[in-house]
Amino acid sequence: MEETFFQKLLGDSLVGKEGTVNTVSIGGEGKTVGLYFSAHWCPPCRGFTPKLSEFYKKHHVDKKFEIIFVSSDKKEEEYKHYFEEMPWLALPYSDRSRKDHLSQKFKVSGIPTLVLLDGKDGKEITKEGRGMMLDDPKGDNFPWRPKTLNDILKDVKLVSHERGEKSFDDLKGKFLGLYFSAHWCPPCRGFTPKLIDTYKALQQQEKNFEIVFLSSDRSEEAFNEYFKEMPWLAAPYGDSSSKELSGLFSVQGIPTLILLDENHEVISSNGRAFVSHDPKGEEFPWKLKPLNCLNELTVSTVNEEPCLIYFTDGEDASIKDANDMIGPVAEQLCSKKQSPVIFFYAKSDDTADSLRDFIDLTDEDNVLVILDVPSQKVYTSDDEVLTKEGVLKFVEDFSAGKLTGKQLRG
Repeated sequence: MEETFFQKLLGDSLVGKEGTVNTVSIGGEGKTVGLYFSAHWCPPCRGFTPKLSEFYKKHHVDKKFEIIFVSSDKKEEEYKHYFEEMPWLALPYSDRSRKDHLSQKFKVSGIPTLVLLDGKDGKEITKEGRGMMLDDPKGDNFPWRPKTLNDILKDVKLVSHERGEKSFDDLKGKFLGLYFSAHWCPPCRGFTPKLIDTYKALQQQEKNFEIVFLSSDRSEEAFNEYFKEMPWLAAPYGDSSSKELSGLFSVQGIPTLILLDENHEVISSNGRAFVSHDPKGEEFPWKLKPLNCLNELTVSTVNEEPCLIYFTDGEDASIKDANDMIGPVAEQLCSKKQSPVIFFYAKSDDTADSLRDFIDLTDEDNVLVILDVPSQKVYTSDDEVLTKEGVLKFVEDFSAGKLTGKQLRG
């Protein structure tokens, strides 16, 4: 029988109050699984755990809610003592490598953290389970699924200078750019004219592309002054959608251009780089392929997602190997939307050299690595010969947390 998502993620067995529990039992249609990252030595954890325990006892059955304790305790004795207070399951303390992998996979930067996963397919619902539970202690909105892009914009009347009001429904099937910007921001005012030029070029090419301006301006007067330069749509000044979308896409600063495909899935959160390197939109829609050449246009993705990169010597034979051996694996995983990495090959050029230096890679050519910048780790394949089977195993071992990586230098 094929392993379930949760078996791959958590192993075959978990610790229960009355002994070992088979991991396969925790998933399923209509269920919600929480990963509770916590530790006895952490005061906020000890404050939150009793509240979470109360919620769990009330709703474990009626809401089909299970929790797995993922311990950051420093000693197994402390773990056992802390777990006695908890009514749910736990990852075995001895499985430290899996604990580290879970922290990296879900980008847990502090504790307590409660990550909620859909029991059917393991897809992440939210990493903000702690705050959501505190805001909704009765669980009226459990499992606290975040609003989608459609939820946020479906009733918003988008404005333009020449086309009147538009609804989000009018943008179905279009590639979108969500432009977070403000008049008071000098980098924004420097980038906006470039974005206007690219937008106009794409309109002249009759590309199916629209931009929505989401303002951080401090007054309606400043918004109007800034927006009159722009040939695209905007959410009205003061509308809550700008703030909600900023949270949905984890916007850290402005200007930020989020690029979405025709199904409104994220292409890139660094649209500025694509506009800067391709101002005429010759590579539009800037959508990554299953296997991509690493260059100035695509390298920004490396900062956002774990990436498998085959560093070649730039020779035609090496690039053919990449396409023959890595390409089918990339196609297979991407078609099923099950790939934990973005696939690249790198030629022998300045972009590759800079990245080699960043990860402290030797000058040896034809090296296969997985670079996980969000988790600050790099993993190097031991295989001397590139094969499809070796590439697939390398990716699967990374996804299962079985690889030993090297910490990136600070």
